[in-house]
Amino acid sequence: MRLDLALLIIVPVMISLGQFLFKMAGRNLTGNLGRDLLSIAFQPYFIGAIILYGVASFLWVIALSKTDISRAYPFMASGFVIVPLLGYFLLNETLSLPFFAGTVLILAGIAVISYAS
Repeated sequence: MRLDLALLIIVPVMISLGQFLFKMAGRNLTGNLGRDLLSIAFQPYFIGAIILYGVASFLWVIALSKTDISRAYPFMASGFVIVPLLGYFLLNETLSLPFFAGTVLILAGIAVISYAS
């Protein structure tokens, strides 16, 4: 597999996993902004998400050095599919018919853009 294509797939997955960890970090917030900010700062889920985002950012720069941003950026839209699926499978959140319709459109758009380049 080409490095640029691998990174275009890996980075949105990493960002999506980071979003899931952010969700986990916020599960026990109290609504007290000061206390919550301090609590989040030392929360392992939050720290893990920040690390994932940091590594993903470096990999994204490498990906962008190997392909046009107009071709690369639509791959980030896959996060709109991955994050709700993580919520469904790991947190028992619900998915609706519009989610599945949107997923088809997102994936079709990514395919059209990647094959047109």
